[in-house]
Amino acid sequence: MQPVITYGIFDTEIGSIVIGESVKGLCWLGWMTQGYKGNGLDRMKEHFSGSTFIQDDKKMKPAMTAILDAWKNDDLSAIKMDIHGTDFQKIVWNALLDIPKGTVCSYGDIANAIKKPKAFRAVGSAVGENPISLLIPCHRVVQSTGKLGNYGWGVDVKENLLKLEAKNVAHTVKAA
Repeated sequence: MQPVITYGIFDTEIGSIVIGESVKGLCWLGWMTQGYKGNGLDRMKEHFSGSTFIQDDKKMKPAMTAILDAWKNDDLSAIKMDIHGTDFQKIVWNALLDIPKGTVCSYGDIANAIKKPKAFRAVGSAVGENPISLLIPCHRVVQSTGKLGNYGWGVDVKENLLKLEAKNVAHTVKAA
């Protein structure tokens, strides 16, 4: 039996987003931009080739709301995820979860964090294959020079997310 992925496409304050969910949880989050790797719907279908896809925006709307709340509050505890990748990719993606909101780090920093300091190129590849963008914050990884570098959803999306996170963190600190 083919796996079934229910998905929805939503216009949000951070762009047009496609999310996909298996029976185990959120398995995809991407943008409907024409980034250098293509749009989120096509990429999801490629990533989960062999699956059956059902678009149901109404059913997925509460999940999209919960995702945006989780991102804004930097609290993923309410989001059940079904992450598909290699063991190495999962190690890298787990390390991304340790990058504090409002900050960035380099691919080399992630390689060091996972105790593979020479694997920064492999880390870069794994970061680029992250299936649950935004919540697994691949946008917080930049080049060692501080330049944003590539981003599969487009550099404009990455830049916007980093600005919003920096602003929200600064606002939160002021309010405390």
